[in-house]
Amino acid sequence: MSAMVLAGCEVIGEGERLVPVSQPADTTDRTHVLIEFTGFRCVNCPNAAAAAEALHQTYGERLIIVAMHPASNPFTQGAAQYDYTCPEADDYYRLLGGSATTPFPTGNINLTARDGSSLHDYPEWPAWLVQQMSEPTRVHLSVTADSEADKITVTTTAYADVAASCRIVTWLVEDSIQGAQAMPDGSVNTQYYHRHVLRGAAGSSEGETLTMQRTPVTHTTTLTLREDCDPKRCSIVVAVMDNENKIINARQTTIQ
Repeated sequence: MSAMVLAGCEVIGEGERLVPVSQPADTTDRTHVLIEFTGFRCVNCPNAAAAAEALHQTYGERLIIVAMHPASNPFTQGAAQYDYTCPEADDYYRLLGGSATTPFPTGNINLTARDGSSLHDYPEWPAWLVQQMSEPTRVHLSVTADSEADKITVTTTAYADVAASCRIVTWLVEDSIQGAQAMPDGSVNTQYYHRHVLRGAAGSSEGETLTMQRTPVTHTTTLTLREDCDPKRCSIVVAVMDNENKIINARQTTIQ
């Protein structure tokens, strides 16, 4: 992935990012990430969004949904007032093999592959997720996000059962953005709510290196809230990836 940086982000020095702490991190079950590639001109994308929400109702906090609108796909293009794209969405889209001709809707779970492909239509998501759910995690984490004016400070406390080199990514997600959406019956719903929309990332979209230890450490990063985002609808998603880009655990938190 290209190292695109969210405008206005601050990267805290390495010495300030990793600090040994004594309290244990959250050791609940592994949390998975469903990446949903979508666009407001895609007539079948509302069906995929409904399927994602059904999975979220089933698995609750064990599943995080992140909807990405890559500018490189024509289903996201055509009207500035409905522009939900961000550079990071294109980074992950390219990483997973997406192109301008890839049919929408499509998605991915935990940045993994299934049956030789990294992108699949929504009917395949439930079985794919069940397969991922059978794999335990070796990384445990908890996340807080605090804001002051337009600055958001994200603090992740993490440790691993076995020391390992990982990468950590921090995403800004906005929920329930009202705007037009092409519908399966051919109509346009101008009151549609776009859910779980990726609005950017702190630092590089490919993440920062994080050496996980059996002793908890803290990772802190700061980003600037976009002017077109409503902080009341925003949350922070932190995902930890192994060296093969696979998400091995994640957390989502509101902004305080």
